[in-house]
Amino acid sequence: MVPESSSNRLTWATIVFAFIGSVIMYGVLAYMLQQSDERTASPGLEAMRLPVTLLGIACLVASVLWAQLRLVVHGEYASTTGDIPAPRQFITHTVIALAFAEACAVFGLLLFFLGASWTDFLLFAIPSIGVMVLFVFPRGIVYWRVWESRQEE
Repeated sequence: MVPESSSNRLTWATIVFAFIGSVIMYGVLAYMLQQSDERTASPGLEAMRLPVTLLGIACLVASVLWAQLRLVVHGEYASTTGDIPAPRQFITHTVIALAFAEACAVFGLLLFFLGASWTDFLLFAIPSIGVMVLFVFPRGIVYWRVWESRQEE
């Protein structure tokens, strides 16, 4: 039987890599559709470009802020596990941060379906993955290291 701490960590890692993988799959889908020359630009593409871009940026900012506020291990140097959230709560906070980051890629996919290029999609997907890898993932590594060290005490 897998200890609960390891099970929670595995669940967290699976969720993080699933979110990252979904953005990669959006890119594969967009790339494959880009190869077919049957795409036409929607008349509303240019009208949608600015609002969708602003929404994408807002989602990335929300993800970073959420990670800064909710995925911080306040008790990293403290002596009790009460200083850090329980694993289920941490996983929930992680999903919220990842969902905000992924929303940016979804907005890029929306523009792509309206007729934007694959390169335009990448301008949304790369920052989305960047936030996941640079802000969410490292905080989880710290959290699980601290949580498991507290459990051993």
